[in-house]
Amino acid sequence: MKKYMILLPFVFLSLSLYCQNPIVYLPGMFDNGDQLNPDNQLVIQCNSPDGFYYHTLFKKFLFDQEVLLCSSQIVEKYQRLVVANLIGPYRTNISLELMGERLFCLLIGRAPKRKSYHKLTKYKGCDFSGTCIRNKQEIYFQGLIAEIWAKYGKVVHCQKSNNHWLAKPYLDQSKSDFTYQNPTGYFDHPDQIKLTMITHSSGGLALRYFIGLCQNENISIPVAQIVNLSVPQKGARMNYTLNQAFPRLIEDAINQFYENQETGSITINHQEYTYSELLTKTRIQLLKGDQWIARLARKIIGLYILYRIPFDGKKSVLANDPALHDLHPDHKFIKKISEISLPAAIPIINYKVTSPYAMVFENIGKYLQLEQHDGVVDSRDTSLSSIPNFKQLNITNIYVKKANHIPLPYIKPLFELEETINHHYRFLRILVKEKTSSKEKDILLIQAVFTAIMNEVGLDLDYFMEHENYSVIDYFAENPVEFK
Repeated sequence: MKKYMILLPFVFLSLSLYCQNPIVYLPGMFDNGDQLNPDNQLVIQCNSPDGFYYHTLFKKFLFDQEVLLCSSQIVEKYQRLVVANLIGPYRTNISLELMGERLFCLLIGRAPKRKSYHKLTKYKGCDFSGTCIRNKQEIYFQGLIAEIWAKYGKVVHCQKSNNHWLAKPYLDQSKSDFTYQNPTGYFDHPDQIKLTMITHSSGGLALRYFIGLCQNENISIPVAQIVNLSVPQKGARMNYTLNQAFPRLIEDAINQFYENQETGSITINHQEYTYSELLTKTRIQLLKGDQWIARLARKIIGLYILYRIPFDGKKSVLANDPALHDLHPDHKFIKKISEISLPAAIPIINYKVTSPYAMVFENIGKYLQLEQHDGVVDSRDTSLSSIPNFKQLNITNIYVKKANHIPLPYIKPLFELEETINHHYRFLRILVKEKTSSKEKDILLIQAVFTAIMNEVGLDLDYFMEHENYSVIDYFAENPVEFK
């Protein structure tokens, strides 16, 4: 893939040997990590012997003996990379506070105080426990820190629990029911287990909330360094303009459609529809112009997209998504985490995207009234300056010239457009002037209209997937940072 971004020099950071601990990838609200298969560049860089970080982070601590089990159920298991899926199989519909509490369960192996571990972890996609064999005994562990300690701690104490040996990282030897040694163990004490956290989008805010939970409970924070990939640290200002964005986008797309009415065409299921034909057979003209009926029609469709069409293809609509509400710059969640100081000893690498890779995200950013942005997050919002001890933090900002906020496909309604239209046919059939001989033909006609509108704002799905599907995650994977 051609690079249209600034090629940055490697960033050298002076870190302790703790940086050789496993990497945890923490996705955001729209990315549950399910694309991180063995062929993914991020997985290769973080986990494969052919990857960059194998030769830099893991010079001594290889973690090659066994895979790390405490990670997502919907992503493959890796030795050095943990995918912290805190959402489930379908993305969205989860608050950032809940994401932070689930991260606490995943790493620490228990719930935060006054919370229920069972309730927090009872969701499809979580995997917070497992077993290993030591001294011919099956050893149980709960949480990633306990797993790493059970497998790589030099002397491990266990307690009997429900007829099982449960590895307890901080258990006093006098209370141990069973003890074993790892001849090739790395750690003398569980506090030495520090993780490299790669966070994307709202995943970075969940991490900050997690750190606050650790501080409140006065426990060791298992973080060596943080890599933030376009994280809206101050909240996402797009929330101010989201309701108005879709009507404006539809208006411009319709104007472009009319400009190309003599030459434009779209092919759906091997059937070509010219723009002239669509003008004749549909009520697309209802959306054209500045009259009140056109403005109302665009607003209704915009609100319908936000409040009625599930963003993940299942049940969650974008406008009611708890994480989106949490991301509002004025929301109490943003104010709460802005009061949390980050440990000055944790180096932070902050990726800030100044322009999107794809035309569609450039357009979306324009309608959301963003300045330098990746289509979703304004670069100004990625600053950590709202943190109380900001001036004491070791922050390296890396500016990425071109990258999208997220990789696709992940917006199910777009990539399953025919199915979406079929499900919402009772509302969308108003766009058809005269019913054709079958519902199926109506659906294809409506699909042609929506596909043409998407193309006019730069979202040709086939072209996008082949040429423009380049995210800040991809950029980080292809331009790794060298830790020293």
